Amino acid sequence: MFFRFAAGLILVVIVSMVGIDLEKQTLEMRRAVSGQYFQKDLLLEMHAHLRLEIQTLTAPSQLAKIDHTMPPLITPHRPSIDSERWGPATPSLPPLPLLRWQHPARSSN
Repeated sequence: MFFRFAAGLILVVIVSMVGIDLEKQTLEMRRAVSGQYFQKDLLLEMHAHLRLEIQTLTAPSQLAKIDHTMPPLITPHRPSIDSERWGPATPSLPPLPLLRWQHPARSSN
């Protein structure tokens, strides 16, 4: 009689310990998933912020300001015999970058 009671009690304790372990694993996985969702939200927000910053920096008005405020990449040409014959050399500025942004719904080319 005592043996049956002890075996039943041990069985109940073992089942409850397995249940507690499963609950801990489930809670740990939920925390990991929640952290991943939080990280995903932060990355999406950072992506949107950086994309907005790119659009504002590459706006034609901003690029025109940058072109006028930046020193030229080519040093001014010193007058020489060739410049008298061919005319003064004009430093060529690099062209404005062309961004080809396309809206996904409108890209039916």
